[in-house]
Amino acid sequence: MTALAALKSARVGVIGAGVAGLQMARALRARGIECKVFDKAPAIGGLWRENYHSFGVQVPKQLYEFPDFPNTFCAWGEFPTGEKTQEYIVSYAEAFDLHSSIVLNTSVDKLTRHPDSGRGWTFHTTSDGQVEEYDFDYAVVASGMYSAPKNMPALPGREDFEAAGGTVIHSSEYLDPKVCGGKNVVVLGRGKSAIDIVVDSASEGKSLASTLLFRRAHWGTPRKIAGLIPFQYIFLSRLGQSLVSWLKGAWPHGAPGITHTMHAILAAPMRPIFMIVEAIFAFQLGHYGKHRPSDDVVRDFYGYAQVLERTFMDMVSSGQVGTEQGEVARLEAGSLVYTTPEGDERSLPCDVCVCATGFSKSYAYLPPADAAALGVESDGLYLYRHIFPPDVADLAFCGSEVATISNIMTHAIHAEYIASVVGGELVLPPADEQRAEIETTKVWKRQWMPPTTSRASLVLLHQTHYHDSLMMDLGRNADRKGNLLATLFMPYYPSDYDGVITKPAPTPVA
Repeated sequence: MTALAALKSARVGVIGAGVAGLQMARALRARGIECKVFDKAPAIGGLWRENYHSFGVQVPKQLYEFPDFPNTFCAWGEFPTGEKTQEYIVSYAEAFDLHSSIVLNTSVDKLTRHPDSGRGWTFHTTSDGQVEEYDFDYAVVASGMYSAPKNMPALPGREDFEAAGGTVIHSSEYLDPKVCGGKNVVVLGRGKSAIDIVVDSASEGKSLASTLLFRRAHWGTPRKIAGLIPFQYIFLSRLGQSLVSWLKGAWPHGAPGITHTMHAILAAPMRPIFMIVEAIFAFQLGHYGKHRPSDDVVRDFYGYAQVLERTFMDMVSSGQVGTEQGEVARLEAGSLVYTTPEGDERSLPCDVCVCATGFSKSYAYLPPADAAALGVESDGLYLYRHIFPPDVADLAFCGSEVATISNIMTHAIHAEYIASVVGGELVLPPADEQRAEIETTKVWKRQWMPPTTSRASLVLLHQTHYHDSLMMDLGRNADRKGNLLATLFMPYYPSDYDGVITKPAPTPVA
């Protein structure tokens, strides 16, 4: 058996049957590589299967599609609901007959190394109380950026608050707005989910009062800038990415050399231009007073990205939704006490407290030595190409440690990249070169991005140059448009990457 044939006979275990895991299965099966995709849920879809009431995609449907499978459930320019997105994902799995590779209602509790070789993995799983083991040569984590564990803040007094009839839930548990009916609701947070839920609790939930309590204000990006231009034409074209790069610096790996030069020349002159952008955003979304962020719009976006409508601030202006700035001090029976930025204590009537405080990361499923070798830091997990840990063999992360604007498109490229490595078509550089790239990326991000726990994963507005680097590694054409004007001025959509996953679709491998 040749080395390449041996690689083709590898078995791959994938954790997560969302948009990343499904594309991972496709890319592997296209090469005849056997795989199983595990998900603890009763259905595929990941976060789109079930999430907070009123959730949906932050971007228009043309930015959230599988590259070679158009979303016919929504019209061009429509911002899909969670329900429509889930229907679309199910149709994708059915179209490519992926269900034969998927194992549902099965949690992957831990991975252990094969004792004989110290390579490969045994997946220890639980399904309906039954424990089972599966052996694989390679493991891919495709469980997404927003899965588990829930990040719940410390809430002194919670026990007494709940004993008196109060309710405390995480945003992912806000499944029915009726929980808010006739009650005083306080939502903690200032991200997209917090804004969605406080609006929903007041409108659909018919709350007595709904208040958003936040520590810091963050910039929202209007769906249409100045009410005219869809945001993707400004920020997701190559010209738009260049403007961001000239201000903050070019993506360290994949950006043209001229972009780095232009940053050195134009960083200072670009600041007044982005101050105009901030003025437009402030006018559109009401970023004044306590709602005025302290960071500039680009820096803030790289920690708290959110694309918003005007609805929230209209409801604030009309008195339908309240807003307060401060830190939770404690819960008391029927109230939430918080500390203002000035240090004063104030109280809000509260029967329902919704914590829209995101998710944490855990790597406890790995053996302790491998988990330590990941080198997780306070700002997250830094990986080669946001995919591979240099010091943990036979492991890759598909879409789980990267945040872009069109992540479904990124997941497709990740899936093809990983499958190319597993299949022996692409050879990764030596570990020391991988570490050197990681260090360069780390230094660059820490120079200007906010110190969040997810900073290691952030690509966002630099996504096109990031994708360029992956495509060039794969030996594919990075320019997906075909003519200069479209290349410069048109957003890069998933459909531009049609064909990135090897075609034709293969005969399914069980």
